[in-house]
Amino acid sequence: MRKVGIGIAGFGFIGNVHALAFQSLPYYYTDLPYIPEIRGICTSRPDTAIKAQQETGVPFVTSSIDELCERKEIDIIVIALPNAYHLKAVQSAAQAGKAIYCDKPLAVKLDEALEMKQAILKNQVVFGISFQNRFVAAILRAKQLIDNGLIGEIYRVRGAYLHSGYGDPTRPMSWRLKKEIAGGGALADLGSHLSDLIHYLIGNTTIVSAKGRTFITERPSSMKAQELEKVGVDDWSQVDFVLENQSPGTIEVSRFATGSCDEMRLEIEGHLGAVRFNSMQPNFLEVFDAQKMSGAYGGERGFQKIESVQQYPYPNRIPGKFAVGWVRSHIACAHDFLQKFAGRPSMGATIDDGIQVQEFLDTSYQLMGYE
Repeated sequence: MRKVGIGIAGFGFIGNVHALAFQSLPYYYTDLPYIPEIRGICTSRPDTAIKAQQETGVPFVTSSIDELCERKEIDIIVIALPNAYHLKAVQSAAQAGKAIYCDKPLAVKLDEALEMKQAILKNQVVFGISFQNRFVAAILRAKQLIDNGLIGEIYRVRGAYLHSGYGDPTRPMSWRLKKEIAGGGALADLGSHLSDLIHYLIGNTTIVSAKGRTFITERPSSMKAQELEKVGVDDWSQVDFVLENQSPGTIEVSRFATGSCDEMRLEIEGHLGAVRFNSMQPNFLEVFDAQKMSGAYGGERGFQKIESVQQYPYPNRIPGKFAVGWVRSHIACAHDFLQKFAGRPSMGATIDDGIQVQEFLDTSYQLMGYE
């Protein structure tokens, strides 16, 4: 089977995750159109590039995104850079005729996302975004149920994405706390996932109001520095919106949610039923069918736990009964992108989906006053 070359632009935490996802595909799926092979890594500095080569054995490393994109043996560029550098990487990859798999969110602001679309259309390259929560088995099951009418007319949507870890005032600045590099804080980082999921599952939203707060307004500029830098992004935010049927929805996000790890909650309620999901209980989707009989002691009513686990359909190679891990949805998302690269049907996020999320972020931040 023909191999396809992958180049990873950015090799921090998420770059490692994407590399792991693509490299794992032959061991998870039986129908691959190509065998993916990591052939290049680009980091911000020559010393970290050499370190990546020593640790992974990848044949080519560089600190230049243009050099990575020019390599003939590389077919797909995976962009795992801080948000402010996505546009340059997308343009460079598109001009070189490479397929592009970009981390979320697309950019720091909407006009950059629109520039990306121009580059993609002009060069006619395959493009996808790693909104991997679409590919959690429980979320895929929720979409099936919603599309089949289980919920009926939607009354209410609640989404929350909760992290902790930023509450320590001695935690130094990083690119995620700088608006000019990240584009935003908790909402851009975490809320982008929820915005995409709600759009994917139930359609368009119109923002009604948004508010945000920065709890720690100054932080040390580095681990050993005494100087303080201003924090210009939201630590917590909440966005209220309406669906196309004017039913209300809310997204709340926080990086100050004491006690939370990586907790994404989604609840969708309608006149016929409801679904709810919590990423810290990822093996199950909770489903309520209002058409079941009520009666003494509750009758047949109540939320049912569907054991979604890893019950992906064929060509999933691994038996689905084993507990699901966070990386599994990244693997499924990478698999979907490889199908798209081969011209097969795809459920992954498109450039227009990414632009929709960027519009959501930009509008929310304008209403919050984070500009």
